[in-house]
Amino acid sequence: MKHRYRRFGLGVVMALIVLVLFSSCTSFSNLVRSQVEGIPSWVYNPVVSSNRTAFVGKGNTQLIFNAKLMAYEDILKQVSDFIGEPVQDLYYRELTTTDAIEDFGLNIVNEYSKSDSRSPSQYYLLATADTAKLESKRTSVYNAVLQRDEDIAALIRKADSAYRANNDIEAIMLYFDAALIASEGPVTNKKYELDALLAKSITFINALKFSLSKSDPLQATATVQLRRRSRLLSPKVLNAPVVAEFDALNSLGARYADSLLFNTASEGFIQFVPYNYGLVGNGSIRFSVDFSSAMLTLAERIPQETLEPLQQALDKHGIDFSYSLVSGFASKKIIGDIREYEYTGTLRNTKEALSALLELYDSRGVTISPVSLIQEEEGDLYDEVALKAPGTNLVVRGKAGVVDESQIGDQSVVVVTGSIQLWDMSKRLLLSDTLEVEAVAFAPLAEDAKKKAFRRFGQISSSLLLSSFF
Repeated sequence: MKHRYRRFGLGVVMALIVLVLFSSCTSFSNLVRSQVEGIPSWVYNPVVSSNRTAFVGKGNTQLIFNAKLMAYEDILKQVSDFIGEPVQDLYYRELTTTDAIEDFGLNIVNEYSKSDSRSPSQYYLLATADTAKLESKRTSVYNAVLQRDEDIAALIRKADSAYRANNDIEAIMLYFDAALIASEGPVTNKKYELDALLAKSITFINALKFSLSKSDPLQATATVQLRRRSRLLSPKVLNAPVVAEFDALNSLGARYADSLLFNTASEGFIQFVPYNYGLVGNGSIRFSVDFSSAMLTLAERIPQETLEPLQQALDKHGIDFSYSLVSGFASKKIIGDIREYEYTGTLRNTKEALSALLELYDSRGVTISPVSLIQEEEGDLYDEVALKAPGTNLVVRGKAGVVDESQIGDQSVVVVTGSIQLWDMSKRLLLSDTLEVEAVAFAPLAEDAKKKAFRRFGQISSSLLLSSFF
């Protein structure tokens, strides 16, 4: 019986010896390694109290001073990894000048350098920090990471729901919102990272497909459908903001870029009509989803190079519609006259306003023949037209006069007002009236200013009649 207890006691002792040897194996190997390399044991096995955390910074380069700076940077990197956010820029100066970082209760407590002519200089720094302060900082950072994860996950769930309901653009916008959150800092899930979220939105954008139906190039009208590319079905994309971009002419005949906004609503398509009657006669209309505001928001917080693939996808997803406008009056016989008067009421022998009108309508495929018309009363006008231009269908008639002349410095300033009307001869009916139009112009010479003002009047008033022709 005594032998049994003796054997049992011996086994327990041996087990304890093995356990102690095993637990101290790593420490022992580090001790041997430091002795072999001729460096302090704390380099591989720093010993600190339970409320402190150790960081060993290592630097290795030709100059001893630079090696020490590298050791400082190594400590800052380790602290950054510990708390989960970069601290180098914020604390580098404080650490290298004071050997401490107050916010973390961190101090350099030991250092060692090793240098000889045959190998690079080595520098080691031992820093200890207040564990509670580090963990407090890490907790706030980690909480921010978790909050980003939670917010992004919620947006993705909403995006998936929108996608199932064929609200593809809403889904894309939600992924944009998630990308903005991801740009604020680290996340724990790969699919929550900025690049992954932008890549997902690009997938949705690449699946968008525009098509045209019931298009009329002669009237620049079309039904524009937006669908999602799919292997089995091509569902309509609902509630999508669609922008139509085109060139137009302003009231003075200058070309400019214009756009109109539409929405596919619950139908999945839009009916395009050129509400801007200044639309150039021959051109192309670009239809695409309007992501302009969203892209501006993204560009404020995300680097341009990161957004480049997204921008490329957006540039490719639209469709172009070429047109060549033809007026319903193009085959009609049309005559026109605009009389110009001096400030005194004297009729001028110039036709600046009429020339501007003829040029504009000729560029739109409508021919208007100039005919001098002197009758003021409506009934007399019909008789005069029947006599001077038999078979005429439409008459453009107007008058304008100088209402003000002044001199400002070396410039003559002239103001012209007037109106133009469009008449249907067969129906003896007034189709359109510009009402009073005012034009102002200036030039060194009074006569040049008058010509410019009358021409500008012709440009403005003739553009106001376009809606009656197209």
